[in-house]
Amino acid sequence: MIKLTTEQMRDVINALKHYQNHNISLSNPRFKEFDLIIAIVEDAIATSSSNPQFKRSAYLEWAEESLAECISAEN
Repeated sequence: MIKLTTEQMRDVINALKHYQNHNISLSNPRFKEFDLIIAIVEDAIATSSSNPQFKRSAYLEWAEESLAECISAEN
């Protein structure tokens, strides 16, 4: 398995969520598969010794940033 730092794993999560939300329909079975992949990476972060306090906030952080970008683009 590839060894990544916590920051690199969070970057992977953000990239996966961006791809998922911009290129895969909610009705596509791959959307749920991406959720599973993201959960696996989040679990890897949670169990890593470098960051034992990790809480599943990567998606929430990403969602807030994306929402802010959408709102600013509409105005």
